[in-house]
Amino acid sequence: MQRDYMTIGEVVDRLRQLSSDVSISKIRYLEEEGLITPERTAGGYRKFSTADVARIEMILKMQRDLFLPLAVIREKLQEYDKGKVPAEMRQFSGISEAVSLPLDDSATTLLEDVPSALGLPISFVKELESFQLIKFITTDRGLELSNADTQIAHVCWDMRRFGVEPRHLRMYETFAERETTFFSQILLPAFRHRTPESRQKLLESLDELIALSEQLTSHLVRRSLGRVFEDVM
Repeated sequence: MQRDYMTIGEVVDRLRQLSSDVSISKIRYLEEEGLITPERTAGGYRKFSTADVARIEMILKMQRDLFLPLAVIREKLQEYDKGKVPAEMRQFSGISEAVSLPLDDSATTLLEDVPSALGLPISFVKELESFQLIKFITTDRGLELSNADTQIAHVCWDMRRFGVEPRHLRMYETFAERETTFFSQILLPAFRHRTPESRQKLLESLDELIALSEQLTSHLVRRSLGRVFEDVM
């Protein structure tokens, strides 16, 4: 029967190209430090899922490319586990399915758990919902937030440092809706057959389009700001 997990030895073999010094002892150390939490078989052997391997890849890349110590990486992972993607991890989105398009992401957070789990006031999250920047999910447990909406909430909270309130951000939702329609018109004709292969290709194409859109938006905004602030920059 085919396994749906990897052993620690298989993980090391897979990641050796990424980091020449990766070893079984290093992966065990990451677990001892609480950075990864693989499941165990009935016999006590570690079971590494695809998400576990992607998480290790991010850790290794942050060590290799950004020279971050494990203490800092732990903080970044804690932010990530709360639904916020730190800037240091965003550049590695291509290596982890956890930060790819979350079309089937079932992870949710109860509204009453938002302060403890996400570090955000419930009143702020309700304000975001009132301006349709996020949408509550009604379940038997109560109102919940999807993983995608928790990430949106974190970004909106960070923008408050610049005096930006939820009422100022409605234009982003309008833009997102227009871009969604545009991307749908581009991609849907090519992906009408619903097979696992076509779905994976669609996700990859959407990820690439989103990344290109973010780059284009950034360049256009920077150019416009350069004109506005040309006397002071």
